[in-house]
Amino acid sequence: MTCGCGRSPDGCRGWHNLSEEEYQIEYQKFLQEEQGLLPVIEVEHYTDTLFRFRVEKPDDFKFTAGDFTMISIGDAPKRAYSITSAPDDNFLEFYSIKVPDGPLTSKLQNIEIGDTVYVSNQPTGSLILDNLSDGTDVWMLATGTGIAPFISLLRDPATKAKYENIHLVWSVRDESELAAYDAFLELSDIDYIPVVTRDENWSGYNQRITTMIADGTIMSDSTPKTDKVMLCGNMDFNVEIRDMLKTSGWSQGSRKTPGSFVLERAFVG
Repeated sequence: MTCGCGRSPDGCRGWHNLSEEEYQIEYQKFLQEEQGLLPVIEVEHYTDTLFRFRVEKPDDFKFTAGDFTMISIGDAPKRAYSITSAPDDNFLEFYSIKVPDGPLTSKLQNIEIGDTVYVSNQPTGSLILDNLSDGTDVWMLATGTGIAPFISLLRDPATKAKYENIHLVWSVRDESELAAYDAFLELSDIDYIPVVTRDENWSGYNQRITTMIADGTIMSDSTPKTDKVMLCGNMDFNVEIRDMLKTSGWSQGSRKTPGSFVLERAFVG
């Protein structure tokens, strides 16, 4: 039902007292949202290959921490991007790689405040808490921009309410690739383990996550009953650790049947 003042096409939006200029701005914004075109409100570049951006969040956009959605710009193809903001935030945040000749990221990396980005209003994903059975500990294992869904989960109070202990292992090639979320993770009340594999100046852990699991550096006393695992990285990483877990008695969870581990199949990067 349209609004009584005739200005809003889908119910009262409080446009009654706006000037004509203000009304046109709001109406054009409404038309863009109807097409999934959301204005960029923040952009930050970290390295030649990594950046983060935020867009305005429509009032009717609902998602679960850990979800992804489809993104595009202009005539570029749509790609799956995990949401890094919390469900209750008033913005949507995404973390992206830059590929010089990438059909999407070659254009997306040039966005500025005020530009619009297509964001699908149909988020989904497998890295959600409901897909895991109950336990005391959760292990979030990420490579590269696979950290994205875990940032959303850590920003959601429901995650800390569900688990007594949260362990996050984030592997990157160079220390500079930790810049986007390292400070946030250091200040979070979690067991945060950054791993840098190709930086000679790095003095912390530098082995692959799979090696750290195999040699007992991490998860040495973990069991499927008490510990749950969430994976988000390149497909080789996901498959290798999935197979390691299945061999040791972990079961993969889904929306139909919660399990002791989950992985994100849609992630690329």
